[in-house]
Amino acid sequence: MAGGRVPASGQVTFTRNPVAQHDPNPFLYVNKVGTDGWLQTRKGESTARVPLVKYTKLQRIESKNGRTYFKIMDGPSRGQVVSLTDTNVGTYIGTKPPVQTPANIVVTYGKYVPGWISEARGGQKLDQQMATLEVDGLSVQVTMNTNWGTPEHYTPIPPGTYTVLVPDAPHNADMTQFYRKYSKNLEFDQVWFPIQHGDNSRYVHVGNVSDGCTTVLDLDHWRDVEEALISHRSPDGTSVAQLHVKGKPERAE
Repeated sequence: MAGGRVPASGQVTFTRNPVAQHDPNPFLYVNKVGTDGWLQTRKGESTARVPLVKYTKLQRIESKNGRTYFKIMDGPSRGQVVSLTDTNVGTYIGTKPPVQTPANIVVTYGKYVPGWISEARGGQKLDQQMATLEVDGLSVQVTMNTNWGTPEHYTPIPPGTYTVLVPDAPHNADMTQFYRKYSKNLEFDQVWFPIQHGDNSRYVHVGNVSDGCTTVLDLDHWRDVEEALISHRSPDGTSVAQLHVKGKPERAE
């Protein structure tokens, strides 16, 4: 955006040390994002926006008219040319790459808890199929389904191994941003990781309600879980993790 404003955070940034134009490293990476978990870039010469997650791989093309242009080298926007103002390049773009192997997530089914109280949703009672998620030394509580008997007929994901993909776009802030009033540590809530299963409509994400997703209930630790996932890439740059679902849900239907 003109004037050095990055839409993800709304912050105007200034730096005297943009990434050097002759950096010997041929690739750069998104190393900082807004509190929603995304960096908004401009598509080509247009004003259209292309959101990028942390650790997206970039190749610098050129700088002109106060903007630096990059080719996206991985993720769902791979191949597109995007730009940032020169003043923002030094703040948001760096040389730190992701780990070049997928993370391993282990989810183990636990109890079905009817009438679980969501303090973050004002004491709402929710029927939860609980599980424990472990990744990179972290262990957090998740719900694998909340909405039962709806027309969509959501169910917990069956045991098995699934690929977790690079997030494609920011999810609607109205679905999760209100949780920040309950958890002051919550950030990156608009980063949802698609699980490769069926039509890929299940995700690893933060919140208290699951439509058959792996939903992290521990709001204060979502930043750690999100970083553990987004900081990894598969060799082809399309995924971040392997999800191993173990055990059996107490309520499958």
